[in-house]
Amino acid sequence: MQVVRAIYDEHGIRAIEPIKVKKQTEVLAIFPNEVEKPGTTEAEARKLLRGSGKGEKLTEKLLTPG
Repeated sequence: MQVVRAIYDEHGIRAIEPIKVKKQTEVLAIFPNEVEKPGTTEAEARKLLRGSGKGEKLTEKLLTPG
């Protein structure tokens, strides 16, 4: 079994990491339960997300070709 991070945008699911599978494979998509979360305004949401990706080198990942 392999776990791959992906984004669902109401039109489909897009992987955000490379998928290392050589043939057509059945997948299982799991969605988190929708719960009421604090921070409904844009400013509050930004404040909650600030620093959440610390140490993941997200800028380098975005700038890496391929």
